[in-house]
Amino acid sequence: MDWSLYLVTDPYLGGGREEVVGVVQRALTGGVGVVQLRDKEGSDAQVEETARELLAILGDVPLFIDDRVEVAAKLDCHLHIGQNDMPLAQARAALGPEQLIGLSVGSDADLDALDGLATTSPHLLPDVVGIGPVFNTATKLDAPSGLGVKEARRLATRASERDIPAVAIGGINADSVSFLAGSDFSGVCVISAIMAAQDPEAAAHTLKEKFHG
Repeated sequence: MDWSLYLVTDPYLGGGREEVVGVVQRALTGGVGVVQLRDKEGSDAQVEETARELLAILGDVPLFIDDRVEVAAKLDCHLHIGQNDMPLAQARAALGPEQLIGLSVGSDADLDALDGLATTSPHLLPDVVGIGPVFNTATKLDAPSGLGVKEARRLATRASERDIPAVAIGGINADSVSFLAGSDFSGVCVISAIMAAQDPEAAAHTLKEKFHG
């Protein structure tokens, strides 16, 4: 799987819920390799409708759905959860064997908890972790202060040592993405850098190029 450029959607930055699919389609042309549908305020029915529209255009690009485990299970999509959304065991139980789980991670304590799982219940480990926020971000209202590049890269190394791919998230744009190149991150997650871009295709191309150095 190509984690190098992971797009998290936002129904407002893209100009409205009805514009999300169009933005994603243009970003795919620019090199986005993974998409996460995140819509905190939409109903399950609205999220499912957008997910079905995305599945129709994504081809081999995987679709993660943020938090809505029932929708992910119904559509056979992958799932992303935060530290406070639901236990990994509950998420695994709801999904099929081929569905992946992404988990938000922001500290050594979060990774220490995964070490515990690796010993007792390795089947519950996430398939990818999103580490951040790397930089301060206004996209997620309840996001903590940025970790900084050095700390984020250190956590990515810890994840890599456990054979869990890590993607960086939080305040990443065309100016800051190069600070994460050459690290143990498998890729970067962006939201506004593509969703709010005048040219999502060009923005995606630039971000991917700069990440790969």
